[in-house]
Amino acid sequence: MQKTNDILQWYFKPNDLRYTAEHLFSENTKQQVKESLISLNNLIDRLPDGGKLPEKKLIRDVYYLFFKNYQEPAFTFGKRDVRILIWALDFQPNSDSEIILFSNKLDAAINLINQNWRDSFILSLWHVLLKNWLHLLSYDKHRNLLTSILEEKCKRYNKNRNDILKISKNIDLFLPKNSPEQYATLLLDKNISLSNANLLINLKEHILNYDYFAYVANNYVDKSENNNVNAELVAGIYLFLEKHNSKKTSMLICSQIINQDRFTNNVEIIKKETVKLIGDPVKIHEWRNSKLKSEEQQQVEQARKKLNILLNKHFIKVFFERLVQDERRKRYWLKFIDRIDDIKFSGNKANYRYLKNIESVSKYVDYRYKITSRNQSTCALIIYSKDFVFVEFTDTGALYIYKKQSFNVNLNALDSMEDLKTWSRYKYACKNSDYSGYIDLDIEGRITHQGYWESRFDAWMRKYYYD
Repeated sequence: MQKTNDILQWYFKPNDLRYTAEHLFSENTKQQVKESLISLNNLIDRLPDGGKLPEKKLIRDVYYLFFKNYQEPAFTFGKRDVRILIWALDFQPNSDSEIILFSNKLDAAINLINQNWRDSFILSLWHVLLKNWLHLLSYDKHRNLLTSILEEKCKRYNKNRNDILKISKNIDLFLPKNSPEQYATLLLDKNISLSNANLLINLKEHILNYDYFAYVANNYVDKSENNNVNAELVAGIYLFLEKHNSKKTSMLICSQIINQDRFTNNVEIIKKETVKLIGDPVKIHEWRNSKLKSEEQQQVEQARKKLNILLNKHFIKVFFERLVQDERRKRYWLKFIDRIDDIKFSGNKANYRYLKNIESVSKYVDYRYKITSRNQSTCALIIYSKDFVFVEFTDTGALYIYKKQSFNVNLNALDSMEDLKTWSRYKYACKNSDYSGYIDLDIEGRITHQGYWESRFDAWMRKYYYD
């Protein structure tokens, strides 16, 4: 008797389609789908816990509605408007507008929130607290109103909504003013990177943007002294600063790290990441911020100078080790590294490309290297220190010394090395005198590198350079 397959002449074997099924999509298509899923998950991760943030127009409308009616005895809000009111607590429609959170109207707003309470308000109020942590430190009464309602509602919460539970169970961590210190201690004790600080309470990464975590970072860096300050810990701090995305916080934390000697074992990470976050230390304007207090700006300036010294030290080593091998000149200039304000290189395109290929200095070369029009093999190191400009060359020759006001050389329009050698070959800054045992000195001129030139240069330094 014939089987059904024979009658229909259909001999389907699922295994025959296995290869086709496995190769239905190209590897490129699979990669695109994978990247799309990653992007989607990143978007989801950026959404606030507890729901979508209200549109700015709605926040503005509720803000004005509250100001217009908050003194009316019969005035009330619906739960929807009260939810928006919470997000309006720190809203400021114009630069001269009053902020409810820092005004005498906060009592009335808290009463409306209480009258129309929903447990989801815990999330919104907690976000308001962390966003405004800095300013609330100066408003004890207002801060107490906010933390009191949060403490009361979190202690009473007995349901199972996951995002609210994460906050209600940890609310004691956010009530005291020294909360960031406690938070930083827990991160270190649990070996959680600062860049993953949100994972301590299992919330989304976007909370790292808040003021609160700037204080956590400050305490984390301070307390790291008692831990193993390894490259992973330091890298985590800089990754946090990228996520936190505040120039002021970056300046303060980067400066804190630079000014503390215990981080010196990770100096290469410090140099690279600080320049990326703030800027080259020779660009002083990039190390200024109007939001910094006077004392904070002084700390940043101290760090800028220290970082500049670190970079200048490296440039001197590169010049006298890679462009020319001269251990004596390298050793001499490193003695004055703390007094050097700026360093520039000048030479042909070949030397420029050579420096660009040295990874440790590559990103700093463009601002510091000045290409000459003529293709000479000689390269110059131009050192700005105190009231002088010192010019060294890769051909041993002589050191040229200028007072800053005498150095009228446009480094952006150099033709050749001769533009940097304006003194006559007979104009010496110091040379052995015709009288035995004496040295003739002048404030500007040349110093040859013949013989024991260091002693002659020392004599010049003692007379003109040192205070």
